[in-house]
Amino acid sequence: MAKFYIPLYYLLFFVATNNSYSQTKYNWTEADRKFLVDNLTRTKLEIIKETQNLTPEQWAFREDSTKWTIGEVLEHLGLYERIFAQEADIMLSSKPDPLLDSLSLPDTSYINWMNDPSPHKAEWNAEPLGLMKEIDNLTFFLFGRNHIIDFINNTTYDLKAHFTYRWGKEQRRSILALMVVHFGHTDRHLRQIDRIKKATNFPK
Repeated sequence: MAKFYIPLYYLLFFVATNNSYSQTKYNWTEADRKFLVDNLTRTKLEIIKETQNLTPEQWAFREDSTKWTIGEVLEHLGLYERIFAQEADIMLSSKPDPLLDSLSLPDTSYINWMNDPSPHKAEWNAEPLGLMKEIDNLTFFLFGRNHIIDFINNTTYDLKAHFTYRWGKEQRRSILALMVVHFGHTDRHLRQIDRIKKATNFPK
């Protein structure tokens, strides 16, 4: 039977490469994991609270023809659960490079962006169609959010070492940064739901 030998210099190269990565890969900490899980869970529970016991008329209320209903807001959020999960999956398929974390913007920059009161335009693939009825929109949102929380709770990947290319000042965005945008985006739409419910003609 033929025997195969790995040349020593290949083995040494493999060990050195692995050691180099293992020394730098732990940018992602348990504190980072807790930060994301806490905020993704917090915003999930606030969405549940704000949409509990809504009547069909309240789910479908539209302040004017340019505004979304609460149902459409939830559908939009549910779409982003899938969009961001897919983006994270694509980022995980790339080679980890922990040193790129130095090119990332701080978490506060993403939170401040989502707190900016100026209008944001939804991407075409996240525009709600309004075809789902009432609480089905909440079910749609929760299905995706629970999967993302479960992934972050259990992942062994370094979520600060996998990146996607960006434009402008944001040269790189890590998966951790993507998830900061994610819960900040939910906070933004929680404020939108509050405005809808405070409209003078919102059904009682």
